[in-house]
Amino acid sequence: MTRNIEYIITAEFHIDKGPSLLHQYPSQLPGLQNLVFLPELMLPDQIHKREEDFTLFMLYRNTTTGEFQYLYNKATCEPEPYFLYTIVNNLKDSKFKRGSVIKSLSIITKLLYFKNFRPLLLICLDKYFGDNNLDIIKELYLAINVKNFKFSNSSSLISIIKKLLITSILDLPINDKIYYDESFRNKLMGINKNSIINQDLFIRKDLSFNSIIKFNNMNIPIKIPMVELPDTIGDYLNPTDLNFKPNLINFLSAKLVTTNLHNELTIYGLQTPPIIILINAILTGKKIIFLSYDNSSGYIIDYVLLTLKIISGGGILSGLLTNYNVFPIIDVSKIDLLEECESYIAGTINPFFKNNDKLWDLLYDLDSNEFHLTSQHPSDKDYKSSIISEDAKFLSNLQLSLFNYNDDLTTIQLIFRRHINEIIRILLSLKNFNNNFPSDSPNSKKKLTLLMDGIGYFWQSDSNKLLEISCYQLISKKFQDLLFDGKFSYNLMLPNLANELNLMIDLQYHLQSLNNISNNPRVNEREIWFNFLKYLISGKSLEIFLLVTYLIPPNSATSLQSSSMHGGNLTIFDKNKGIELLLLNLFNQDDQVKSNIIMILQELQDNFLCGWCLDKFIKSNMIYEVAFEELKN
Repeated sequence: MTRNIEYIITAEFHIDKGPSLLHQYPSQLPGLQNLVFLPELMLPDQIHKREEDFTLFMLYRNTTTGEFQYLYNKATCEPEPYFLYTIVNNLKDSKFKRGSVIKSLSIITKLLYFKNFRPLLLICLDKYFGDNNLDIIKELYLAINVKNFKFSNSSSLISIIKKLLITSILDLPINDKIYYDESFRNKLMGINKNSIINQDLFIRKDLSFNSIIKFNNMNIPIKIPMVELPDTIGDYLNPTDLNFKPNLINFLSAKLVTTNLHNELTIYGLQTPPIIILINAILTGKKIIFLSYDNSSGYIIDYVLLTLKIISGGGILSGLLTNYNVFPIIDVSKIDLLEECESYIAGTINPFFKNNDKLWDLLYDLDSNEFHLTSQHPSDKDYKSSIISEDAKFLSNLQLSLFNYNDDLTTIQLIFRRHINEIIRILLSLKNFNNNFPSDSPNSKKKLTLLMDGIGYFWQSDSNKLLEISCYQLISKKFQDLLFDGKFSYNLMLPNLANELNLMIDLQYHLQSLNNISNNPRVNEREIWFNFLKYLISGKSLEIFLLVTYLIPPNSATSLQSSSMHGGNLTIFDKNKGIELLLLNLFNQDDQVKSNIIMILQELQDNFLCGWCLDKFIKSNMIYEVAFEELKN
């Protein structure tokens, strides 16, 4: 049987007895003797104020003992966490004090889309506590585990590069292509002729599968994401959380209310935007608390999960779930647990934390929408008033997308993905090609050849470089230490992007230098395009190239305003400046450059995914289409 869920646990809370576990199925949870807080984690503070709620906690399994534990240990634990997802009901009953009894049902699973089981859990909770029949727990366990939620038995795994590429293709009708073209869908998902297609799943238009679970004489649909990304709980491409946008707007409109400054957080003094403070806090491994006394634990947890989703860039930065210590909801009885951690992200309902700033570096009060900095680490830095260009572009584009264009959520996520990638490139600076940096790619163990000089973040001038490096200097040092220690992984580290011939070129650096060629006459565009062509030898390098074109942000903070001035929404090229740069060079005065552009385009066309995308770009502008056909012929 498939183990989609490992265990089901039920618990209840009486005001005179406190929380207690009732049943565990199919057996007692291994390591229960060490999980003394488990009943309390399943039953959040202030639950008596609400009719229902949910909680979330992460457990880690010891590979030696098989037991579950609260904190991750790289030497002894499985690399992926287990999610303890609990739904809680406040059942009215006059027999009990306060006129109610709190009952909960939990599943323990490795599936990132555990929230999609909520309808099943609610039905089961209602039935189970109606007549205390353990058989309904067994039925739920079997109903979920009898299903195979993997799309095929193919042993091929989709690379992180392809996952990043698929989830970056936001402006093309790829959903319809996947829905209607089975051959395209199978190629995209690595399903080959020898694979047995999973009969438990059927395709949806929104890049997800559906499965039907038969439970309690009902057929319950369950949505299965087609592409899962590291550190992203839920579905990255199609967020099911309706609070995504309003919560993000709260991030942007939050106020910094303390006068305390911090060397690594308030890089622009008290004027530092809270979203920048939050990003800096995670990149430097700070202790972060999300607090709300007025709202449910589920409300707080959604903010914690949103933070993971946007600051990981959907797979750009990974390692948060295992290495950062994420406690989506916690209370004062777990302070000893927090004190064992050098960094953490924790949510709480208890206002005790707000008055104890020894427990946190950054506290976000969700009720007042205010950021607080601890007084424990006073700053000694001189702050510069001017914001660096990357932060300015990011904030401007994010506000335009949220408030002017009313863009879909995936476009907003692309803006975060680009920004996190750019900031990491700034933090790594010229050390992006340093074999001492940790890399998950097998290429990092091979002898790699760099095709041409030019690595890391591209600055338009030396003066800009000095200003921006100095602004982020302390953050850079701390982030690099965390990267060396394996706390984070940057999935676009240059060795990870080497092709099959072990050739590397920093595509993003050189595309951005070409994008700023008018300000930098030293750029040799003929050499750049020629080396791009040498690098593009296979499907892997072609997909890397196409992904990088999506990661090129607009040239300035006002670039995206051109569409709105003409009464339109974002164009296909507003969202992919790298492809537009490629196609613009069909009109380059240098015939050799034009020849290389044609060959690059033809290489892209030979790849089924890149070719399909390119076709959509070219056909969206007749001038490019005509130029390409004439030059090709």
